[in-house]
Amino acid sequence: MPITVCPFCFRKIDSSHLAYQCAGRGNVDCKKEVDKDRERLTGSKVETYPTFLPPPGRSASTNCPTCGGPAKRRACPACHTALPIDFVDSKSPMIGLVGAKGSGKTVLMTVLVKQLRELVGLRFGADIRIATDNPDGHRGLSDYQASREEPLYSNRILPVQTGTRSTPNARATPVVLRWRQEAARLVGGRALRSTVLSFVDTAGEDLNDIDTAFTLEYISVCDALIITLDPFALPGARSRLNLPKEAIQVDDDVPLDVVSRITELLRTEGNISNKKRINLPVAIVFTKIDAFYPTLDRQNPIMSTAPGLPAYQNTDGQSVHEHMLALLHEWNAADIDTHMRLNYSNYRYFGISALGAEPDYESGNVAPGGVQPHRVEDPVLWLLSKAGTVPSA
Repeated sequence: MPITVCPFCFRKIDSSHLAYQCAGRGNVDCKKEVDKDRERLTGSKVETYPTFLPPPGRSASTNCPTCGGPAKRRACPACHTALPIDFVDSKSPMIGLVGAKGSGKTVLMTVLVKQLRELVGLRFGADIRIATDNPDGHRGLSDYQASREEPLYSNRILPVQTGTRSTPNARATPVVLRWRQEAARLVGGRALRSTVLSFVDTAGEDLNDIDTAFTLEYISVCDALIITLDPFALPGARSRLNLPKEAIQVDDDVPLDVVSRITELLRTEGNISNKKRINLPVAIVFTKIDAFYPTLDRQNPIMSTAPGLPAYQNTDGQSVHEHMLALLHEWNAADIDTHMRLNYSNYRYFGISALGAEPDYESGNVAPGGVQPHRVEDPVLWLLSKAGTVPSA
């Protein structure tokens, strides 16, 4: 039985027994309405035509039992969200994006999704696009861009912090991307392959309590994790800077506390013995690295531009990892690495800047030069190289 994970509700599903969603083309009008299962499992209130399971023994497209019209669009049998057209034949790595309050997850995800669509796709010769009608809770791509991208890129206004969920069972709506490109066949020739990526911007407060239901369900099914940490919360790092009080948003113990809670969650949900290391690939991402540019040597690989070849450059990534590790020791934050080394067998450090320059923290405005991302795609490309989606060089 081919078990996969729905990129919208994070439930494990049998990809050979998906549901169908009516297209409203029958002899009788089908009514669009809010699907209660979708609302319960994803929080989405987007109105859709009915979703139904096919008759036993049927695997091809079937007809809607309400209007009799053809139904070819596949949907998750749990949350009834329509799936990308090539979902069954796709790799679907779940990459979790989690971190503490104030670590810049919302800005990072907004910039990352735009970078993947517009620049990384060109770099890899891939068609990368948003694959859902309700990205991040917005009604379609244009609404998402107007709400998330335009304020940051055009109006140069920083987003408000992601609020904690109103109830323990509340859901955040993911941004689901479809990555489609040509790949070499094992026996020669080329083939089209697709990968579905699901990102969720969890509220930092959701990690304050290890029992937060949404965060627990989300992280427990991820194939890889991106954990964002705010270097401004590290006293040894902060002492090198002249930061306004508005830039300091969390307590000094938050970075290690967040990583420790995630470790506890992964061990508990995965039933992993404390005597063993966790195999899940984890990217530890230190955001806002632009603030440290004046303190770094110009030859430091953290400041350099990543190679633009259509592959993850492992040597370059390893060099950045080692220099970030050296910074942790300089910042008297080696306890983070001690925790990672003793609990994980597959992790890497990254230093990135979603904005490219320090914003005006008091006014909440992006620097006059606008958004100029630096290395934001590196963690995703490293994780995708682990999954075999992109080559590693």
